[in-house]
Amino acid sequence: MRSSEVPSLATKVRSSDFLVKQLQQSELKELESLSAKARIYVEGNGSSIEANANLIWIRDSVVWLTVKKLGIEAFRALVTRDSVFVLDRLARTYTAGDIESLQHRYSLPEGFPLLQGLVLASAWLEPGMQLQSGIKDSLHRLSGNNNRFSADYRIEERSFFLRQETFMQQRDARILNLEFEQFKKLPGAGMFPYLRRIEAYSPESGNMRLDIEFTDVEVNVPKSYRFEIPTHYQRTE
Repeated sequence: MRSSEVPSLATKVRSSDFLVKQLQQSELKELESLSAKARIYVEGNGSSIEANANLIWIRDSVVWLTVKKLGIEAFRALVTRDSVFVLDRLARTYTAGDIESLQHRYSLPEGFPLLQGLVLASAWLEPGMQLQSGIKDSLHRLSGNNNRFSADYRIEERSFFLRQETFMQQRDARILNLEFEQFKKLPGAGMFPYLRRIEAYSPESGNMRLDIEFTDVEVNVPKSYRFEIPTHYQRTE
């Protein structure tokens, strides 16, 4: 975990049941929607880009994102529980697929629920997975595996903030690592991490890194969004 923050150090092993309960209690279940501006940094396929973005999340239904470079919209994306749509404004093309295609490409062990957890910095826990507790790098550690993948969570002492979660699918050599930093007070949501770091590897896409630093976050304030595919856009795979 890379961070300038100094988390409370874990010195005594907590039970796995206790740590799971702490993660579940910090799921921000009172939030129904969130909107934010963000600065993003993307690195992959031998190139990198810095840009600004706007995000709208609606619980259990929608993640909507626009990405602007030099004030010009470059991409627009809409993710629902079962579908993913992306507009490339510069190339005037679009892609459309099911949520499973996004999971496969970016090594996600789950679809929309995991993306929702990423927005809220809530741990995604595989139902039925047995987790063992310990201490690693002065943080509480929960780890386990099943026939699909292994999971590893790092949790701060005292606050029990989720600092990191990693999923590995050994059979296909797929890895997803999520980190949460810069916790600040957010009205209506308590302490909230404004920085997310995402690293993924898959045989198809190679290494990918995405940093998202939120600004101007609002919760439970209804926002409208638009997503229309222009008739002259060409569909690509």
